[in-house]
Amino acid sequence: MASFTSSNPLHPASPALKKERKIHGSRVPLVPVSLLEKSVFVFSLVCLFNLPFSEAFKEISLVGGLLLALLMLRETGRSGPVLSGLLSVGWPVFLFVGVSFASGLHSINTFEGLRGAWGDLETLMGLILFTALLDIAPDSRKIRNWMLWILLAGTISGASVGLWRIWHEHRAFLGMMNLGDKNSTAQFLSFLTIMVFYFHAQKDRWKIPARMLMILYPVLAIFLFMTHSRTFLIAVPAGLFVMIVVLRWWRTLAIVGGFFLCLLVGTLLSPTLRWEVQTVVHPMSDGSFESRYPTWEGAVRMWKAHPFLGVGPDNFHMPNIHTIYRLPDYASHGHNLFFNLLGEYGTLGVIAFVLWMIVWVKTVISGVSVRRLPQSSLALCLGTLSTLLIGGVAHPMWGGSTSVLLMLAMSLSLFPEPIREKKDSISGGRAA
Repeated sequence: MASFTSSNPLHPASPALKKERKIHGSRVPLVPVSLLEKSVFVFSLVCLFNLPFSEAFKEISLVGGLLLALLMLRETGRSGPVLSGLLSVGWPVFLFVGVSFASGLHSINTFEGLRGAWGDLETLMGLILFTALLDIAPDSRKIRNWMLWILLAGTISGASVGLWRIWHEHRAFLGMMNLGDKNSTAQFLSFLTIMVFYFHAQKDRWKIPARMLMILYPVLAIFLFMTHSRTFLIAVPAGLFVMIVVLRWWRTLAIVGGFFLCLLVGTLLSPTLRWEVQTVVHPMSDGSFESRYPTWEGAVRMWKAHPFLGVGPDNFHMPNIHTIYRLPDYASHGHNLFFNLLGEYGTLGVIAFVLWMIVWVKTVISGVSVRRLPQSSLALCLGTLSTLLIGGVAHPMWGGSTSVLLMLAMSLSLFPEPIREKKDSISGGRAA
């Protein structure tokens, strides 16, 4: 049975059926299917590597990979089932992109608004590209392994540039090469940590060395601390906690809890890090949280003036917007997920975004309930959204490479894997 059909949209096509379609198709492919598959694979990996590293290469590989993926689906007769399946579970993303372009055209800064809409279109491109790649792969386990390690290689590369800038330019915070801003870097690292834990849940099935994955957590935690974005000191542990509870890894909960406890004790020994932790518990103590209030008030003024479509994507930082809606100079974005969406995309944008979350959760829960999806898919979905919503209290959490990474998480959670019981070597618990 083919994947992404109306009766069972998340059931994978068997390699035998795919091979049969290629051999006995009604016409000769314009390009060898095997070459197209390899090309899509390469372009996807280049895109993932450059999410935190290079914006130019990210865009080129994303657009090129999408065009090749659509050609590949057409040549294999999979374009109809895959795209209809994507619409059935990802239609809010299509809707959000449509609202984004309408908002951009409606904006008084049309060029900047359409630039922001292009960024949202890239998000949709990522969803289509990653889903197509997982659909055609004879063995998606190898594809996912490559995705993880290439993504981590890009993160290390981008962080290395950020560390060099800290030393050479005397910066106070870590900002990865392509992400630049410390808060954007923290958003990306937080979702990546959740994704690494998801891959950890699959380690027995995909033969990922557990020790190598264990090394990643303190490295990512150190990078996250270096961004000095304190909201994620709550958001990431909360997301991991949700995943562990969903997977019922109680021993792992004790191990992870012990790790964070040791990390907390270690931070208290450093005066600088101690201040970071104290201000997480008492966010009003340094004025950083209170300084967001004028930005939120400005977002409400934007919404009142343009209730349906907002002032346009990526318009928060524009000087004329600051003047018209009396925003503080530091308000480059909404400093809150929903205030940012409300001000830039209006009511329609917020509705589309909320629908995206609801449909994603509903689809995954439905898939798990009929054992079409493993429990780890639900863990990835809920862990990602928990981090998104908690981090969204003080950060926009949407846009650029972060949004593409969210689409990767969505694709991974919705694409089914064979379900079988296995023992968790860390926790000794059971996981689907």
